[in-house]
Amino acid sequence: MIKSSKQLVKEANSEIKSINIKEAKKLQLQDDVVFVDLRDIRELEFEGKISGAIHAPRGMLEFWIDPASPYHRKIFASSKQFVFFCAAGWRSALSTKKVQDMGLENVCHIDGGFSAWKKEGGKIEKSNNDPSDKDYAKMAKDALIDIGQKRRLGEQIAFIMEIDKLKEIWRQTPLLDNSRKENDAEHSWQLAMMTLILADHAPKGADILRVLKMVLIHDIVEIDAGDNPAYSNVSKSEQHADEVKAAERLFGLLPDDLAKEFRLLWDEFEQMKTPDALFARAMDRLQPFLHNYFTDGQMWLRHDISAKQVIKRMEIVKQGAPLLYVLINEMTKDAIDKGYLLP
Repeated sequence: MIKSSKQLVKEANSEIKSINIKEAKKLQLQDDVVFVDLRDIRELEFEGKISGAIHAPRGMLEFWIDPASPYHRKIFASSKQFVFFCAAGWRSALSTKKVQDMGLENVCHIDGGFSAWKKEGGKIEKSNNDPSDKDYAKMAKDALIDIGQKRRLGEQIAFIMEIDKLKEIWRQTPLLDNSRKENDAEHSWQLAMMTLILADHAPKGADILRVLKMVLIHDIVEIDAGDNPAYSNVSKSEQHADEVKAAERLFGLLPDDLAKEFRLLWDEFEQMKTPDALFARAMDRLQPFLHNYFTDGQMWLRHDISAKQVIKRMEIVKQGAPLLYVLINEMTKDAIDKGYLLP
């Protein structure tokens, strides 16, 4: 019989030292303590990192610690105390047990991981790999001018190159195989496919071509403004102000007629009043809901999200796709029964 990962974590926690965030913050100030971040590099790029922590990919950890390994890192041969952490404390519990078995002394892990650290106001450093710092648009426009292309085509290609940055904006929604989180470009593509497949659930009068345009451009502003998780404490007014500024810059790269069309579509999506916008919004809310449900509520549980919060966020689906809202209610009840979602 296969032992569950949950049971392995429980057994590991019974044999290792776990510390809370208050204790972790005290240890962070000590020179003889090293924080070790086990998360995937994409998690660091998306969410930031604890100040001063070193990154040790989970797959290489044993090799980095083993003095006989060609991949050994000298830091692990020091007499320092090591504090391991991951996103929620599962990977770090297993890792701490493993390195403890290998003979590494004075080790512990943070209960609740990076999520708890962030929730308790711990200091976070943003990634240096900020896609908004790169000027792909200027690079493309200059290159096309050099080969004698017309201005309109130069602006079109410049915009296309600039929005490549959307592939670097990471969201909270996990892929169904839980290997990583999705990026904005993947999210937009899936919304476009959902729009085509679920078109028969669109409200009367909806223009599916316009809906497709909306779902493909709605998150482009996050290249500059970043992605704010659904249940974060970020002020909606501040977020919208950042996104408006981003819309002006990014859509402004296009020729005037396209810039005007894209901006009007984006504004319409944000205002959520027309049949097209309501259906586009319904797709935008349904997609992460489905991913949360089919990954056993991983992100819901990690962030202590309740069914009441989920239903409130899904209310726009009632206007944009009523039958899909019925489905959401049934799946929410089932998620509660299965322990994926707090009542």
